[in-house]
Amino acid sequence: MGLNVDEGGRPWTNSGGGPIVVIPAEIAEHWRGTWPPVGVEVPEGWTWDGSGNPECDYDRACDPPVAEGTPYGGFGWVDVQGHPVLVLDVEIPTRFHPDSEGGILVRSSADEADDDFRKIPSNWRSVGVNTISLADGRLYMFDSAFEGAADPEQIEAHDGVGVIKLGVGRWNVDFATNADEVDFVRFRPA
Repeated sequence: MGLNVDEGGRPWTNSGGGPIVVIPAEIAEHWRGTWPPVGVEVPEGWTWDGSGNPECDYDRACDPPVAEGTPYGGFGWVDVQGHPVLVLDVEIPTRFHPDSEGGILVRSSADEADDDFRKIPSNWRSVGVNTISLADGRLYMFDSAFEGAADPEQIEAHDGVGVIKLGVGRWNVDFATNADEVDFVRFRPA
């Protein structure tokens, strides 16, 4: 639990087995994880069991309507409060590498992350949503099974929270997978 940065000061996270969400800070408090949606009538004694009754945000992250699988995981999008939220499939350590234009998420084992960053492919593509707007300028990334919060320090994800600082504005989002089956997500000003 807490905010995660690696030895190079880069934000990172992982999950306990399910997808990771990358959510704009201004709507992070609306992510419910495995809790039922607000205002939905639930049966007495209901707890999340994966049955999808009622469908929680974690269920939606596990089966996003817009998605592309990759050999190492995959990418998808779900809607929260009218905003797109990026879903990164599978339990894979995920690190953000800032650069002069924005930055790149690398999804790889912790031991190989720096080597994999040097093997970024050139075959970038979009998957569903290709632009996000950030009013706060930050994205929080954490295990989708946990509830979000406006303050990243209040998100109680077992694998911690990575805070990506891009800046206020519109950002293009592109995806790539290299020959070693490492997934990348690139953020560039729109």
